[in-house]
Amino acid sequence: MTELGQAIERMEQLKESIDIGYLCICAAFVLLMQVGFAFLEGGCLRYKDMQSIMIKIFMNTCVTIVIWWVVGYGIAFGSDSKEFVGSSVYVGFDMKHSKHLGEFAFQTAVASAATSIVSGGAAGRMTYIGYFILSVVFSSVIYPFCAHWGFGHGWLMELGYHDYAGSGTIHASAGMGALMTTMILKPRNQRFNPKYAEHFEPNNPIYITLACLSLWVCWCFFNGGSSLGIANGASVFMSRAIMNTFIAGASGALTVFFIFYLMNIDQTNRYSLVMICNGNLAGLVAITGPCDNVDAWAAFVIGILGGIMMVFANRVLFNLQIDDPVDAISIHFACGMLGANLVSWFDMDTGIVYGKGGYQFAVQMLGSFIYIGWSALIHLITLLFIEKIGFLRVTLEEENEGLDIATTGSCAYEMVELQS
Repeated sequence: MTELGQAIERMEQLKESIDIGYLCICAAFVLLMQVGFAFLEGGCLRYKDMQSIMIKIFMNTCVTIVIWWVVGYGIAFGSDSKEFVGSSVYVGFDMKHSKHLGEFAFQTAVASAATSIVSGGAAGRMTYIGYFILSVVFSSVIYPFCAHWGFGHGWLMELGYHDYAGSGTIHASAGMGALMTTMILKPRNQRFNPKYAEHFEPNNPIYITLACLSLWVCWCFFNGGSSLGIANGASVFMSRAIMNTFIAGASGALTVFFIFYLMNIDQTNRYSLVMICNGNLAGLVAITGPCDNVDAWAAFVIGILGGIMMVFANRVLFNLQIDDPVDAISIHFACGMLGANLVSWFDMDTGIVYGKGGYQFAVQMLGSFIYIGWSALIHLITLLFIEKIGFLRVTLEEENEGLDIATTGSCAYEMVELQS
């Protein structure tokens, strides 16, 4: 081999090493999103249910990692990928190439975050065994197929479906899982009785705020890492994705801040820390799909639209008496659907705003409905099976006592009444 050939080979090896190192760093930060989800959901629930939801999130993280090692990664990203399903690297076989190892780490961390979204619908009233079964099915069947179709050169991707980091592929499909779960479980006892409304207020807004800010940081690695590297021009998409993640998260939070203020201007609670955080998350979910190829002004608009969508969905769910304990449905399902379809409006290459987008609009709509239909069907079958074998919902006594006391024997922290 000539000196020039050796230099080119070394350069390619260096590029690959940089990409793999970047992917592994992103994987670690995306896995840290589980900390954010744990404290976010724990802060949203009643204090007597905090440990139970954290157990479920820790459990679904471990379940997803094992399942993705065994079958999930192979279905989604197997080397011999077909249009419907991948057909290699099951149980880690043939995963000798270091690039595959890096991608496994990143995609498994992403899958863990997707699984945790579903936990929001199960909060406060689902058994551990039932949720364990649901996590196994989501991480082995529901999400891997969605990931393959939209990310792994599957049939939707071949049609031109574009969902860079997963507004539809991840958030809408998992949000639909949360919706199906909470509808089959039915509301928590007395949830919509006005007399007990204050009992269902978030127990710790500070946890929620810290969780939201940490999720925002990790979201930059989630969206930026979806470039799967930074060499060979990928750094442009990575940096644009992170910039747009900053902007949309900020505009979503500001939008909900002002909406909530105007809706409650004559009330003492005209400011809401929790709703500001929800607006931030709504903007982040909405920008996840189009983040790589929209201009900064479009990211600002997408964040605003995400905030509006979250407030609207939140109100609709409450009026329909659908119990959304941690606002997973209004944030992930509603804003995920929105973000997936805003690609066809604001994408700089195919968007309607730029005089194109007719075909892209149809493909994005098709992909969105395929994802929510697939997720709804498999979740429904799984939840009915869990109900049939008696592991769906805890007893009324356990729910009223609090899942922490009923299942662990202690609360996350004790509420002590001060004596004057």
